[in-house]
Amino acid sequence: MPGIINWDELWKATHANGFGHHGKDLAAHWDSRAELFNKRVMKNRERSESQVAFLGLSSSETVLDVGAGTGRLALPMARRAKSVTALDQSAGMLSCLRENMAAEGLENIRCIHRSWQAVSLDELEPHDVVLSSNSLGVYDLREALAKMDSLAKRAVYIFTFVDGKRDDGLRDFLRSSKDGRDGELGRHKKQKAGPAGYLMMYNLLADMGILADIRIMQWHSTEHFSSLDEAVAEWKQMYEVPAEKEPDLREFISQRLVEDESGLSMHRHHKQALISWQKGEPLPT
Repeated sequence: MPGIINWDELWKATHANGFGHHGKDLAAHWDSRAELFNKRVMKNRERSESQVAFLGLSSSETVLDVGAGTGRLALPMARRAKSVTALDQSAGMLSCLRENMAAEGLENIRCIHRSWQAVSLDELEPHDVVLSSNSLGVYDLREALAKMDSLAKRAVYIFTFVDGKRDDGLRDFLRSSKDGRDGELGRHKKQKAGPAGYLMMYNLLADMGILADIRIMQWHSTEHFSSLDEAVAEWKQMYEVPAEKEPDLREFISQRLVEDESGLSMHRHHKQALISWQKGEPLPT
């Protein structure tokens, strides 16, 4: 009997307006942020190494990294696996990935400039492992998941955020700014409760006949800055904070910075879901 909730349609309804940034499409958005994004993620490699360790890659395996970005996971995976295919819709992100490859002397990563929605099954050969990390920003989730399953020979791994608190309140701060409120912390209107994205994904997989495993992970990281000005400038550019909201952003960040021997540090905390499944019999057609 079909489920009471149509998880595919619920995903579409809740994500219909989530794939644009200030009038720019996703590729243009990440093109403009590629260098800064790369600088930020490459400063903290510990979480990437921990995530890759969960995959259990062998030296004979191939990996398809969907939405590879600048190589946060592709680089450590390439050191463990036979090869990595890095797919991304942003030319700017892939340019940074190639620079990172050269810097680390890696030659077993193939870069493909395509979005997951646009690439067809006959354009890619099956890989032992198919992975996506915070990159399934797609409207047709069922199609995206089915494509990942079709191209995986051993397993599929999807890292995704548990909720919108991944920036320790930054999303609420940005939302309050864009909604025209005063931007003061602690005065945000509560958002209507709804199923978290990872739950929609997990339940949609079940409807598709894929019984996935799910694991909730808690990550801690530290960002280092030489000054408050540096932190504000970096966050302002990365998150497109309007100039008139810079004083609010400065207050927001100053409340989270602590002094240490290297200057100023911000300790970050967020939870992430790992949804995975091992391949068995093919899905019925």
